[in-house]
Amino acid sequence: TFVNRIHDGSPPLGALSFPKGLREKIDSVGNLLDNEYTHVYIRQTMRSFGTAYRKHEGISGDYDAIVVGSGMGGMTAASVLARYGQRVLLLEQNNIVGGLTQSYSRNGYTWNTGLHYIGDVDSPTKFTRRLFDYLTDGEVEWAPLPSVYNRMVIADRAYDIPSGREAYRDALVSWFPSDAQGIDAYLSDIDDASRASRMHFGQKALPESAVLAQWEEINEDFHRFSDLTTLEALDRYTDSAELKAVLCANWGDYSAPPSRSSYAMHCMLNKHYMDGGSYPIGGASRLAETMLPVVEASGGQVVYGAHVDEILAEGGAVTGVRLASGEEVSCNTVVSNAGIQNTFGRLVSENVGMMLKAQERLQSVTDTYALVGLNIGLKGSAQSLGLVPANIWAHPDPDLDANLQRHQRDFEADFPWLFVTFPSAKDPTWEQRNPGKSTIEMYAYTYYEHFSRWAGTTWHKRGPGYDSMKSQVKRRLLSHLYELAPSVKEAIDVVEVSTPLTYETFVRRERGGFMGIESNPSRFRTPWLRAATEVDGLFLSGQDVTTDGVIGALMGGLIASSAVLQKDVVADIRAASKPRP
Repeated sequence: TFVNRIHDGSPPLGALSFPKGLREKIDSVGNLLDNEYTHVYIRQTMRSFGTAYRKHEGISGDYDAIVVGSGMGGMTAASVLARYGQRVLLLEQNNIVGGLTQSYSRNGYTWNTGLHYIGDVDSPTKFTRRLFDYLTDGEVEWAPLPSVYNRMVIADRAYDIPSGREAYRDALVSWFPSDAQGIDAYLSDIDDASRASRMHFGQKALPESAVLAQWEEINEDFHRFSDLTTLEALDRYTDSAELKAVLCANWGDYSAPPSRSSYAMHCMLNKHYMDGGSYPIGGASRLAETMLPVVEASGGQVVYGAHVDEILAEGGAVTGVRLASGEEVSCNTVVSNAGIQNTFGRLVSENVGMMLKAQERLQSVTDTYALVGLNIGLKGSAQSLGLVPANIWAHPDPDLDANLQRHQRDFEADFPWLFVTFPSAKDPTWEQRNPGKSTIEMYAYTYYEHFSRWAGTTWHKRGPGYDSMKSQVKRRLLSHLYELAPSVKEAIDVVEVSTPLTYETFVRRERGGFMGIESNPSRFRTPWLRAATEVDGLFLSGQDVTTDGVIGALMGGLIASSAVLQKDVVADIRAASKPRP
């Protein structure tokens, strides 16, 4: 065992004895990615916000609301409630806040865990940008990706996707000239579905009982798109499997392939990226650093390493939470950002009268996909290695469903898709902070079943079979990487491997699911998927309330805070009015 570098920047210590209690602290450091080595490291230059939970000190004070989980939805809800004058307790079970927007550093390299690019923030006048500026007090700066922000690789054919509606349309028509009419109709759908979505999501801050009678009327326009699968819709416009594959190559951004995903979800996602993508300067962790200080400034707390075992309720109403330490914190408002499956499948006690109905409802939702991945550190700057900011989405064949089926049957079959991104090439401040180094984050779709034999095992103690599986993942993904970015082969310095068990362990993802629940047509036909629950004082936040992805989670947090406050927070932001208690 050796110490790489102390968190506060002290020089390397080498192999030595540990001060009392330090070994336990090192072992308890939450690490989102399984380390392929057996050495124990101290996290290097790790940035985290908040206060560590200490059982002997406990949590003191009175709170207006408790937020469980510090992912994007939880951070948003906590930040908004604090801005409206509420004292908020934000509890995170991991030792780093931010959920899948967190970053971590080791061996001189820094990687993001789930945020790789965001659309619609390239101008301060765009509403998504205004939302981020509101939540971060304008402290997060965005670096726009170049005109070509995604490269879709279908078998051995590459399609560079440009930003801007006209440029995108022209590129598609140049590749598929006989489908020009269908392409125009498809682009029109993107606009129409996105407009229709506003009513659907706007009503989610209200209790189910308040909208049920008008449910069909409210959602009539939206359901014209959401009731179709993406494949059913595209089949109306083209017979070209290649064109459909190009249009859907980034379906990993929204959780389900075209044969299962809701067409509305597909349209909303592509509308979001129509003008390209941007990257938060300083990395994804900048969101937590800028969103959460307001919680403490308003008299609240952000506490990490605080594992919530149960959301307490009595007589159908929330009374607080119980931590794994046994400590109970009283509060009559709890916002769960743990996901609907964790909330009703694990956290809310079965003696609550509404639980039976809630658990029955869980049977109607579907897990999202699982991932394997590599975080790679390279010797050499992004410029010297020829790395560019554009992301790569690679598929072995234009038949996207056949790709899935082959890999589901056999783990050694081609991964259904690969996503490769180059954060050090996106951030204009990277070289200044990390001279002579660069990074790659690479992911591949897989099935939890391929890893289920190790379910319930402990991190770093899963056995030689699991280690062998990770070695196979590393070898296979690196082989694909060398085909997609051959210049990096001789520059690789560090490689870390993640699996579905990584996400299951460190961010409490059900069966390692990377996102929320699947965005299929039935999801948007479920009136009960909303912020207010049938347990009085219990609210849901995050992706499951809205849609999958960072922006879906953010909107879920806004809707949850609107439900708690009984105010239209989004309207307040649109009007640029200052929130008042």
